[in-house]
Amino acid sequence: MKTLFSLLVISFKRAILSTRFLASVCGVTLVLFLTSFGMINPLSDVLSVVKTTGGGNMILVVGILPLIPFATTFASEWEEGSASFWLVRSGVRNYAVSKVVVSAFSGTLTTFAGILLYALILLIKLPFFSTITTGDAYAPLLEAGMPVRYLLYSAAHLSLSSALFAVAALWISTYIPNRFTALAAPTVLYFALYRLTRFWDLPLYLNLGTIIEGTYHAGSPQATILFKLGTVTILCLLMGYGIVGQIRRRLQND
Repeated sequence: MKTLFSLLVISFKRAILSTRFLASVCGVTLVLFLTSFGMINPLSDVLSVVKTTGGGNMILVVGILPLIPFATTFASEWEEGSASFWLVRSGVRNYAVSKVVVSAFSGTLTTFAGILLYALILLIKLPFFSTITTGDAYAPLLEAGMPVRYLLYSAAHLSLSSALFAVAALWISTYIPNRFTALAAPTVLYFALYRLTRFWDLPLYLNLGTIIEGTYHAGSPQATILFKLGTVTILCLLMGYGIVGQIRRRLQND
């Protein structure tokens, strides 16, 4: 446990206290700005603009930029030959668990911080909230007079999708330890699976588009965010199990 804690501390510092993290957060903000610039009008408020951003560039916000701070580090370490240094001293399980946890957290935080930074920038010119323009699962928070909580819940909901992409990048990199493949492959995999499954008669909460980009209404804002968190956690655990096994096989065959 002490070894795992030390690895987590080191990895969090590498992920969060880095120029890559700062650049990725600013990148998310820039993508949101470029996507929504033409939609802003005198009647807009911050929440309505942030809610309508993303569009065709959503995959950049949740699936590519959040991978840069940490999710490709296994591929980099394996390419450089430094992975064995950490694996010998920490063990496969501790090493893999630390990679999964920090990849998921840094991916989520990148998108979340980028969205909040964009909201703060919009506050320079726009009011924070004026009228309700959405009927999504978190709209009851607006009806209850809690627009700040609405922003936090909505941003967290979307940001959790970045955790899936980050862990998927790590999982793929254990099979193909190349940092560019790790960065691009999760997006390719997502679009391939989405096209394959979009005509399947699946429940809404199992629909890949809903899991990644949409919102499943679980009955209340609190239940909705917990449902998203639970879904992401289960999928990350499944990929994490595969990551441990594949790293162990790589060491045995190396």
